[in-house]
Amino acid sequence: MFSISAVVCATDLSEGSNKALPLAAHIANGFGSKLIVAHIIDLPAVTPYGETMIDPQELRARVDESTKAQVSDILKSFDGVDWELNISIGYPAKEIQQIVSDSKAKLLVAATHPRSGLERLLLGSVTRKLMFSLSVPFLIVPGGLSLDRSSLRAVQSILIACDFSDDSDTAIQWGFAFARTFNAKLTLATVIEQTQLDQILVMDPQKEQAVANRLVDNLTAKLQQAVPEDLKSRANVMVLAGHPHEELNKFAILNHIDLIVMGVHGRGFIENIMVGSTTDRLVRLGQFPVLAVRT
Repeated sequence: MFSISAVVCATDLSEGSNKALPLAAHIANGFGSKLIVAHIIDLPAVTPYGETMIDPQELRARVDESTKAQVSDILKSFDGVDWELNISIGYPAKEIQQIVSDSKAKLLVAATHPRSGLERLLLGSVTRKLMFSLSVPFLIVPGGLSLDRSSLRAVQSILIACDFSDDSDTAIQWGFAFARTFNAKLTLATVIEQTQLDQILVMDPQKEQAVANRLVDNLTAKLQQAVPEDLKSRANVMVLAGHPHEELNKFAILNHIDLIVMGVHGRGFIENIMVGSTTDRLVRLGQFPVLAVRT
């Protein structure tokens, strides 16, 4: 039995950030988990240019009541959710990691704060730092989603991206657990990348189509074997071709996907800043909630 004892949802109480709360509550309801709402008072924001910071306990007391009121209003339609508020002062990524660890949570949910250009490349973001450092899966909700999309009245359709790596295997199991919990339709997909296509295209033209068809057939068979018997009736498999983040996003749009699940490869943070990853690129597109899972 797949169990999630606690779910942490981080929010700075901005409109975009709060869009993660309904989805986190929906998941906590489905899995019977405790919901921990984490609000971090950013340390640099309260100590500008060397000014003396007020007493931390006094600062917490100031924001506690108003924060509880805002969160209660957002979660009022989730009466069955057992939730608590955890207010902390410090650097957001570090404090969120600590709350996840202390609470023994199995999942973090948070919304993105989109940045662009050089600012994002050099500074990164809390979302980005957490994606490549967390030891638990991270469900990233685009802050720009419309209210009806972000609340996800029901997780009805799930897309799991598979590249047959260890990271991918772990992500698949999480995707299966979500599909069972929410009785959702499921698509298990892999993408033939451009380099593989290029290798096929330089072969003998008379053999290209046969090689390509054989590759697709083999991948399709591997995907079908990965689907458990109890999910086969509402699951399908798909082999796509092209740039993974573009093809997955396109498929999700055309098939009204509610949630994308995929693995995050274990490259170092600096390498990912310079190179990026399929997960990171898909999150940047900001059109679907993405569950990023690391081994």
